[in-house]
Amino acid sequence: MERTHPRPTGRTFVSGRLFVVLLGLATLFAATPTLAANIAGPRRSALDRLEEGDAIRKRLLLRGGRFEIAPAVGFTLNDAFQRNILFGVNLGYHFTDAFAIGVTGFGATAVQTGLADEVEQKRAARAEGFSSIQLMASGELVYTPLIGKFALFGRAVLNYDLHILVGGGFASLTGEVADLEDGSPMAVAGVGFRLFIADWMAANIEVRDYIFSASLNSVANAEADGGNNAEEEISNNFAVTIGFGFFFPREPELTE
Repeated sequence: MERTHPRPTGRTFVSGRLFVVLLGLATLFAATPTLAANIAGPRRSALDRLEEGDAIRKRLLLRGGRFEIAPAVGFTLNDAFQRNILFGVNLGYHFTDAFAIGVTGFGATAVQTGLADEVEQKRAARAEGFSSIQLMASGELVYTPLIGKFALFGRAVLNYDLHILVGGGFASLTGEVADLEDGSPMAVAGVGFRLFIADWMAANIEVRDYIFSASLNSVANAEADGGNNAEEEISNNFAVTIGFGFFFPREPELTE
């Protein structure tokens, strides 16, 4: 039996034409904003729009435009004969949120190491004494390349930064004999981590390398004329310091 197909009616044909017209109008309507933008000028990329404004808005400038005073204590690491316990203060001004200048001063008291005790016991006839740090003062340029924040126990949000410093100054040394009492220019370099407890208070830890010339110890000469010998050499004197800083003014600035 032959199957027959119904012929399209006039109503079906009209509906198809209406669908095509509506599709064309929708396409034209969607393309109109693009055409208008191309007539007005080239479209800006998202990167262009980001470059025109600040990457982060409403950010606290915890350093920029503020003075900092930070009492600190510490100790030297690689002393052969005298371990130096440091106590002092750092004063600084952060003229931007990334750059600061400061001065640091440390006084010191010495504790004799086990090696020094052994030398005195085995070579008491020649060991005249050991040198130790009396005072170190330096001026520094500080750069803060890394800042951030983290949540503590899911409740408090704490800000932190990582900073590096370079500078120069003066070291004064003392000892049991006159040959060990000396002063020397020095260079200093270091890296530090600062954790803000509040917007105007921060704990910080730094590792510093003080480079200067000094005599570590004085040895009696073996010649008959006596006297002693204290040879100077340039050395790296590493120190770890822990401080607690206070910032002024107490209220930090806020970016737009």
